[in-house]
Amino acid sequence: MTSIFQRYADDEPSELRIQMPQRVLATTVSHYPIDVLVGHWEKYLVDPSSARDRFPWAARFVMGMPVPTWARCVQWNVGQQARFITAVWSVGDLGSYLTNDWCEPASTGKAFAENSEILIDGQQRLHCLEEYFLDRLGVSDAQGQSRVWSELGNGERKRFLSTIFTQARVSSGDEAALRKTYDLCALGVVPRSFEQRAVQ
Repeated sequence: MTSIFQRYADDEPSELRIQMPQRVLATTVSHYPIDVLVGHWEKYLVDPSSARDRFPWAARFVMGMPVPTWARCVQWNVGQQARFITAVWSVGDLGSYLTNDWCEPASTGKAFAENSEILIDGQQRLHCLEEYFLDRLGVSDAQGQSRVWSELGNGERKRFLSTIFTQARVSSGDEAALRKTYDLCALGVVPRSFEQRAVQ
């Protein structure tokens, strides 16, 4: 092994066919302000029972998005939640959240097929936003005093809501592929324990 970086090998043996891991599902990415998430959530808040009728199999809803039963529960403590909201205020890199665009009507009624429109990754961060918007979480202002959302003026609210939070999307009805994608999302950041993995 060389200690000098080379972008490409000078001579590659033709029989060498090493292949590294590849993405499970094709992904598209959009850069939306948090305001787009809030608009979706507000529609959910008007009639949560309608969402439960459409997604009866959902374990829970986060920012109005159904979360599959195979996703881990909310894990972040108050300190972690506050640090994320502070990162939003500081215009830090928020990473991305991953959803499934696939939507298939179930065979009967108003319900959609399982795994339709689910939140695959980003539940912890989206839950932080929800807690903050509902005044269940306070974060320090510039003077170090804990503040909740309802205390803020519209100028500061607009600044927060204009922060970009990237949405990545897949589109698949293949639960095995969705579960594998879910498991791979956090491998390099906060590895999920065996019990928290969707594929066991």
